[in-house]
Amino acid sequence: MTNNNNWQLIHSLTEIKPELLELIFSCSDNPFTSLDFLLALEQTQCIGGDSGWIPHYYLYTEEQTSTEQTQVPAKFGLFISYLKTHSYGEYVFDWAWAEAYQRNGLNYYPKLLAGIPFSPIPCNKWLTNSSISELEAFQKVKNNAVNKFNVSGSHYIFPANRLAHNEQWIEREGHQFHWFNQNEDGTLLTSFEQYLSLMMARKRKNINKERKKIHDSGITTEWRNGKNVSTDELETFYHCYQSTYYKRRQTGYLNLKFFQQICATMADKVQILFCFRENNIIAAALYIRSDDTLYGRYWGCVEDNEALHFEACYYQGIQFCIQHKIKCFNPGTQGEHKISRGFKPITTYSYHQIELEPFHDAIEHFCKQEKHHNKAYMTACDARLPFKS
Repeated sequence: MTNNNNWQLIHSLTEIKPELLELIFSCSDNPFTSLDFLLALEQTQCIGGDSGWIPHYYLYTEEQTSTEQTQVPAKFGLFISYLKTHSYGEYVFDWAWAEAYQRNGLNYYPKLLAGIPFSPIPCNKWLTNSSISELEAFQKVKNNAVNKFNVSGSHYIFPANRLAHNEQWIEREGHQFHWFNQNEDGTLLTSFEQYLSLMMARKRKNINKERKKIHDSGITTEWRNGKNVSTDELETFYHCYQSTYYKRRQTGYLNLKFFQQICATMADKVQILFCFRENNIIAAALYIRSDDTLYGRYWGCVEDNEALHFEACYYQGIQFCIQHKIKCFNPGTQGEHKISRGFKPITTYSYHQIELEPFHDAIEHFCKQEKHHNKAYMTACDARLPFKS
């Protein structure tokens, strides 16, 4: 059992002593739960203020039992969560639940969310060297949020893995499409052509046709990492990024300062693909990489060209993974068009606890029904994969 005195609510990562902060984030191997990424969100005001994402980090510390004095506690942990006043930027959609609350004259917000802002990335939100499990830690966070902030419910989205069964939490299933750098014998691929050779002829022909269309139109591509992207190029990327939202009469969640900061602080993790016509950038796609996964995140263009989207966001990412021996490519959420290009459906999970029992029971029933539909959908997606076998 843990003592409540071991837990402390933190509203900014800068409230934690640097030596402890360094140890906490040494427990993360994912760039989206790195100190550099989360600090950039805070320090560029993409979260906090009136953004609807209020940092609600929960710090666990357990002091040494001996008389020896040290700079840091023997056991520690940090749970990454936020109080939310809307449901934007989450990618696990609960708008219908919020509308049900509204129809009944109830407040759905604030709610507690364990997730990475604007990043539907499966990863662990509990960074610790203790034996406390993710759900045990989140239960602590949840109890605090219910008592102090009267949240309607608590939501853990995109954990790294499926969590152990707990009757208090509703398990919800979703899906994404990921590409895996794997030959028939399980070894890593050595070329894009080798990857195409695994496909049925018709599918292989279609991909080659799309790529040839880009080549014949005079479009070229170049990769930059955070170290070698110029100020002008980054500003052009940002214009492309915002153009994707402008088409929907919206504004992107992230500001230019955020991209400038991550290019400076996590330069080796940031990869930007630029697409040129002559010497002019006409499209750009930003990726973030770890040792074993490439994450496709933000894309935009100043010319409408469907084939260019496939080239910049899928084929170039696959080539990058093959060249750099990266095992998995996660291009983001949604998009059935990824299936015919070799992206396989994988199950994602989220966990929910609603404070009002009638709503909790109704949502649990909905999620059970949704699971059946999701499984059937993924089976159908599997049948549409382009591979020979």
